[in-house]
Amino acid sequence: MNVLKRVKEAGRRANRHIRMILRKVSIFRRLNLSFMLLIISAAIFLTFFSFYKYSDEISKNIDKYISLLVQNAAMKIEDTMQEYEEEALRFYDNSQVVRALLENAGSKTDTESGEYEQNRYCIENALYNMGYGRKYIVNVQFVTPEDQYYMVEPGGYRRGGIIRDPDAFYETEFYTLPQEKRGYPVWFDTAEQTSVFYKNEQNVYGLANIVTLGIAVYAPADREFLGVLLLNIDLNAFSGAMEGYEEYNDGNTFLIGEDGILMWFNPSISAPAFPRDGLLFQEMKGNGKGISQMNSDGQELLLAYEKIPNTDVFVAHVVDLAVLYAGTYQIRNLCIMVLLAVVIACTVISYYVTSSISEPIGQLIKVMQMTGDGKWNERFPNSGKDEITILGDRFNEMADKTDQLIEQVYLSEIRRQEVSISWTNARLDALLMQINPHFLYNTLDIIRWEAMYEANGESPVTQMIEKFSQLYRMGMRTGGNTITLKEGIEHAKTYLEVINFRHREKIQLEIHVEPEEEQLYVPQFMLQPIMENAVVHAFGDASRGYRITIRAYREEEKLFIRIKDNGKGMSGEELEKLSLTMERNAFAEENIGLVNVNQRIRLFYGEGYGIRITSRIGEGTEIIISLPVRNCSENMEKNRGGEQDGIQSMDR
Repeated sequence: MNVLKRVKEAGRRANRHIRMILRKVSIFRRLNLSFMLLIISAAIFLTFFSFYKYSDEISKNIDKYISLLVQNAAMKIEDTMQEYEEEALRFYDNSQVVRALLENAGSKTDTESGEYEQNRYCIENALYNMGYGRKYIVNVQFVTPEDQYYMVEPGGYRRGGIIRDPDAFYETEFYTLPQEKRGYPVWFDTAEQTSVFYKNEQNVYGLANIVTLGIAVYAPADREFLGVLLLNIDLNAFSGAMEGYEEYNDGNTFLIGEDGILMWFNPSISAPAFPRDGLLFQEMKGNGKGISQMNSDGQELLLAYEKIPNTDVFVAHVVDLAVLYAGTYQIRNLCIMVLLAVVIACTVISYYVTSSISEPIGQLIKVMQMTGDGKWNERFPNSGKDEITILGDRFNEMADKTDQLIEQVYLSEIRRQEVSISWTNARLDALLMQINPHFLYNTLDIIRWEAMYEANGESPVTQMIEKFSQLYRMGMRTGGNTITLKEGIEHAKTYLEVINFRHREKIQLEIHVEPEEEQLYVPQFMLQPIMENAVVHAFGDASRGYRITIRAYREEEKLFIRIKDNGKGMSGEELEKLSLTMERNAFAEENIGLVNVNQRIRLFYGEGYGIRITSRIGEGTEIIISLPVRNCSENMEKNRGGEQDGIQSMDR
């Protein structure tokens, strides 16, 4: 606690010290400095924050775009590879070719027989048909443990290529890896000149710019290994991977293998080449796909890559970050220029705005000093419409209105006395108004006793007079404008008993109210006007045994009273018209009681309370009253303002 007090005290001292320092500086300098600091700091913050958010959003969009570019290229290459894999599997599904392979595999020593040559022709013709019409298939071969088969035309001319050294071939991955994959396709990077595949036996250089697909083939019945099917495919088969991105020349897209670049899509001389980093491919191989920034030969590059499934080949895109963010840097420079222009404009505006405040204040101070020295003829020059001008006008009027203020005080005192006399007269009038109800009640009592004397006891007339007297006596209660709900229900009962004197079929009254709700306070004369409204408008001549039901219940801090009759009800148009009249508190020739009760509830408790009506023709009408829960009596005049205090005293 002591530490907290010390901190608060230190804060107060610092606050006073800062104010003292600022008060020693002129208003002109204070306002000018404040405007400059606020405007310039806000401008700087907004400029750099906007630039940061813009750059960040651009960076995210660039990363997303390049990643999608690489992903789409990889998917297209994968689709192309799948086409060639499906072509290779058709060879596997050819039962005639598989039977020929099985028969030749069984006649290992009799390679000169006619059956062997016929089977060989069948196999090599199938290999030729696989590449026929497919311009990117350079060579198709089938290598068994004993022999190799080539692409041979029906006329006997050999196409494609040849494996010059079969014994060495059996030791390479081209032969062993497909067997390990047990029939699944395997792709090999053979873009560089290979010492395995040759165009013919006389060629010095092997096939290049190709990728090789290898699939191990097995006998369907017993899964006996028959050999490896090999397809040498020109890399140009994948040139369509960048279709749709021809106009994008800010970067270069590559097909990357373990030995380097296999293919260069839509090459751009102005865009950077793939970085020469021996560890980069291993990192790509470990991640599978990704996007990263790196420095290569002094250039900041953005590299995005994705591995093609079931291969060790990647699609990679490289772009110079300086080129990507060239537009961003232009925006940055433009923002700085705009910021400088804003600072200059703010300086000029701040000077003139501050001067427009400080100079009139200085003039007003000068006039006040001269007036204080006795020069009452001096006045503040009116030259504007701002608050300082208004202050000057008031100062100019001060001397002229001194006598008027004295006169106003005098007249105000006279007016106060007149109001006091008016409230006194109102109290006397209210007391006189109470005499007439008492006189009428006493007169009714005399009439009742006279009727009992004439009838030698009670009669319907005396009972009716008694009930009417009770009803009138309830209306003369003083001491507050609220009564308990129980008293209100008794008032309603008495009213209905008076009404039932003129009906052959009595109107029944059902009451469902718990003792707790009976003790809550409600406005006087609330239920009786609603009962009267039902008798007059809902029941008519009461010829079919009408009934009124009163229910009351609490919901949290609200009291709901529902008065339901089984009268004739109202149409939708009549109900809407009545609801609109009550909502607007408008004058109504009919249903005056309902409108009056609703107005009194809203004036006393607020707009959140009042009356709501539901009705159907032939089913009756239900009045729903919502009130706040009150456990003690209140005077309804209290909520009408202090000027009613004089009348409140009469209610007490």
